[in-house]
Amino acid sequence: MVARDAATSDALQVLRLASSARIEVLRIQTLLAPHIAEESDAKMGRLEASMAKEATQARKDLDGLTALPGLKGDADLASAASSLVHYGEIKERILALSRENTNVRSLALSLNEKRKAMILCQDALDALRQAILDEPIAGVNYGRPAHPR
Repeated sequence: MVARDAATSDALQVLRLASSARIEVLRIQTLLAPHIAEESDAKMGRLEASMAKEATQARKDLDGLTALPGLKGDADLASAASSLVHYGEIKERILALSRENTNVRSLALSLNEKRKAMILCQDALDALRQAILDEPIAGVNYGRPAHPR
Protein backbone atom coordinates (compact mmCIF):
# COMPACT_ATOMS: atom_id res chain seq x y z
CA MET A 1 0.00 0.00 0.00
CA VAL A 2 2.78 2.42 0.94
CA ALA A 3 4.78 1.70 -2.22
CA ARG A 4 1.68 1.72 -4.41
CA ASP A 5 0.53 5.09 -3.11
CA ALA A 6 3.98 6.71 -3.03
CA ALA A 7 3.10 9.18 -5.80
CA THR A 8 -0.20 10.35 -4.30
CA SER A 9 -0.77 13.49 -2.26
CA ASP A 10 -1.49 11.32 0.80
CA ALA A 11 1.75 9.35 0.47
CA LEU A 12 3.32 10.76 3.62
CA GLN A 13 0.16 10.20 5.66
CA VAL A 14 -0.16 6.63 4.32
CA LEU A 15 3.47 5.94 5.21
CA ARG A 16 3.09 7.38 8.71
CA LEU A 17 -0.13 5.55 9.56
CA ALA A 18 0.85 2.22 8.00
CA SER A 19 4.27 2.29 9.68
CA SER A 20 2.75 3.25 13.01
CA ALA A 21 0.22 0.38 12.84
CA ARG A 22 3.02 -2.05 12.03
CA ILE A 23 5.16 -0.78 14.91
CA GLU A 24 2.24 -1.07 17.34
CA VAL A 25 1.70 -4.72 16.37
CA LEU A 26 5.42 -5.43 16.73
CA ARG A 27 5.35 -3.87 20.20
CA ILE A 28 2.51 -6.21 21.15
CA GLN A 29 4.55 -9.12 19.89
CA THR A 30 7.52 -8.12 22.04
CA LEU A 31 5.31 -8.02 25.13
CA LEU A 32 3.95 -11.54 24.67
CA ALA A 33 7.14 -13.38 25.70
CA PRO A 34 7.55 -11.48 29.00
CA HIS A 35 3.85 -12.09 29.70
CA ILE A 36 4.29 -15.83 29.19
CA ALA A 37 7.32 -15.90 31.50
CA GLU A 38 5.70 -13.73 34.18
CA GLU A 39 4.36 -15.33 37.34
CA SER A 40 2.81 -12.22 38.92
CA ASP A 41 -0.81 -11.49 38.02
CA ALA A 42 -0.24 -7.78 38.64
CA LYS A 43 2.67 -7.61 36.21
CA MET A 44 0.69 -9.65 33.68
CA GLY A 45 -2.09 -7.10 34.02
CA ARG A 46 0.30 -4.23 33.31
CA LEU A 47 1.66 -6.03 30.25
CA GLU A 48 -1.90 -6.66 29.02
CA ALA A 49 -2.75 -2.98 29.53
CA SER A 50 0.27 -2.01 27.43
CA MET A 51 -0.77 -4.47 24.73
CA ALA A 52 -4.31 -3.08 24.75
CA LYS A 53 -2.96 0.44 24.35
CA GLU A 54 -0.82 -0.65 21.39
CA ALA A 55 -3.76 -2.51 19.80
CA THR A 56 -6.01 0.55 20.20
CA GLN A 57 -3.42 2.73 18.50
CA ALA A 58 -2.96 0.23 15.65
CA ARG A 59 -6.73 0.20 15.14
CA LYS A 60 -6.78 4.04 15.11
CA ASP A 61 -3.97 4.04 12.54
CA LEU A 62 -5.94 1.69 10.29
CA ASP A 63 -9.06 3.81 10.78
CA GLY A 64 -6.99 6.83 9.79
CA LEU A 65 -5.96 5.06 6.61
CA THR A 66 -9.59 4.14 5.91
CA ALA A 67 -10.54 7.82 6.24
CA LEU A 68 -8.18 8.83 3.44
CA PRO A 69 -10.15 9.43 0.23
CA GLY A 70 -7.77 7.46 -1.97
CA LEU A 71 -8.02 4.35 0.23
CA LYS A 72 -11.81 4.00 0.52
CA GLY A 73 -12.63 0.35 -0.24
CA ASP A 74 -8.94 -0.56 -0.71
CA ALA A 75 -8.46 -4.36 -0.72
CA ASP A 76 -5.01 -4.19 0.90
CA LEU A 77 -6.34 -2.03 3.70
CA ALA A 78 -9.28 -4.38 4.24
CA SER A 79 -6.81 -7.28 4.38
CA ALA A 80 -4.68 -5.42 6.93
CA ALA A 81 -7.74 -4.71 9.08
CA SER A 82 -8.82 -8.34 8.89
CA SER A 83 -5.30 -9.48 9.78
CA LEU A 84 -5.26 -7.17 12.79
CA VAL A 85 -8.53 -8.69 14.04
CA HIS A 86 -7.16 -12.22 13.53
CA TYR A 87 -3.91 -11.24 15.27
CA GLY A 88 -5.93 -9.92 18.21
CA GLU A 89 -7.83 -13.22 18.47
CA ILE A 90 -4.60 -15.22 18.50
CA LYS A 91 -3.09 -12.84 21.06
CA GLU A 92 -6.10 -13.32 23.34
CA ARG A 93 -5.74 -17.10 23.16
CA ILE A 94 -2.03 -16.78 23.98
CA LEU A 95 -2.82 -14.52 26.94
CA ALA A 96 -5.43 -16.96 28.25
CA LEU A 97 -2.92 -19.81 28.11
CA SER A 98 -0.26 -17.59 29.64
CA ARG A 99 -2.58 -16.76 32.53
CA GLU A 100 -2.73 -20.47 33.37
CA ASN A 101 0.99 -20.16 34.15
CA THR A 102 1.68 -23.85 33.60
CA ASN A 103 5.16 -23.11 32.29
CA VAL A 104 6.09 -21.05 35.36
CA ARG A 105 4.68 -23.65 37.75
CA SER A 106 6.40 -26.56 35.99
CA LEU A 107 9.69 -24.67 36.03
CA ALA A 108 9.32 -23.98 39.74
CA LEU A 109 8.57 -27.66 40.33
CA SER A 110 11.55 -28.71 38.26
CA LEU A 111 13.93 -26.32 39.95
CA ASN A 112 12.71 -26.50 43.54
CA GLU A 113 10.44 -29.44 44.32
CA LYS A 114 12.35 -31.92 42.19
CA ARG A 115 15.56 -31.12 44.02
CA LYS A 116 13.88 -31.52 47.42
CA ALA A 117 12.30 -34.83 46.40
CA MET A 118 15.59 -36.07 44.97
CA ILE A 119 17.42 -35.26 48.22
CA LEU A 120 14.76 -37.08 50.27
CA CYS A 121 14.96 -40.11 47.98
CA GLN A 122 18.75 -40.11 48.07
CA ASP A 123 18.71 -39.95 51.88
CA ALA A 124 16.22 -42.84 52.02
CA LEU A 125 18.37 -44.91 49.66
CA ASP A 126 21.51 -44.17 51.68
CA ALA A 127 19.71 -45.20 54.89
CA LEU A 128 18.51 -48.42 53.22
CA ARG A 129 22.00 -49.16 51.92
CA GLN A 130 23.48 -48.61 55.36
CA ALA A 131 20.82 -50.83 56.98
CA ILE A 132 21.66 -53.63 54.52
CA LEU A 133 25.36 -53.26 55.22
CA ASP A 134 24.73 -53.28 58.99
CA GLU A 135 23.01 -56.70 58.85
CA PRO A 136 25.42 -58.98 57.02
CA ILE A 137 24.23 -62.18 55.39
CA ALA A 138 26.61 -65.10 55.35
CA GLY A 139 28.32 -65.46 51.95
CA VAL A 140 27.26 -62.02 50.69
CA ASN A 141 29.95 -59.37 50.63
CA TYR A 142 28.07 -56.46 48.99
CA GLY A 143 31.03 -55.58 46.84
CA ARG A 144 33.53 -55.65 49.70
CA PRO A 145 36.68 -57.68 49.27
CA ALA A 146 36.18 -61.21 50.59
CA HIS A 147 39.52 -61.17 52.38
CA PRO A 148 40.51 -57.61 53.31
CA ARG A 149 44.19 -57.09 53.94
